[in-house]
Amino acid sequence: MPVGINENITLKEVNVNKTQNGRDFLEIIFENEQGQTATMTEWKNEKNMWIKTDEDLQRRDDAQFGRILQVVDAALGSHTDFEGSSFAEMINWVKQQLEPATNTDNIRATMRLKVIYDKNGYTQVSKNGVFIEPMDVTESQIKLWKNDLLERPVQPDKEDDPLGTTTAPVTADSTGADDLPF
Repeated sequence: MPVGINENITLKEVNVNKTQNGRDFLEIIFENEQGQTATMTEWKNEKNMWIKTDEDLQRRDDAQFGRILQVVDAALGSHTDFEGSSFAEMINWVKQQLEPATNTDNIRATMRLKVIYDKNGYTQVSKNGVFIEPMDVTESQIKLWKNDLLERPVQPDKEDDPLGTTTAPVTADSTGADDLPF
């Protein structure tokens, strides 16, 4: 899906998966009219070198839940209250909420979606501010920020050095003094 603010986007899939290491994650796939997709992936927040305190962890969880509710509200218009205490319960609740919006038999809601590049040059759904809204919103609240990557980061090519060799340098000891022609 192209970067920028895309219109007439529908919800294609909502998946709750587990990695080989046993980590749960939520994957939401959006699709445009041309069949191009953009993926939003949410992982369980855990304490690490960037999230050190319980307050930091709670702040990250709140921001994550806010992003997920943006998607639910844009796709459905409203949502039921979440009653749960774990990440696994939350992502299963989200899948249950969004599953009807992915059914192609129903008239699916169309949305505006902000897509940007990540630092590696892959497209992703933005996580900054308002990034999704229903198409029936007349005055869009989605904004492009200066820190949104709208141009693919340049990845320098690795050049092979045609003059570089891996042979060992020639020394007097390795050639010997006996093989000199004079």
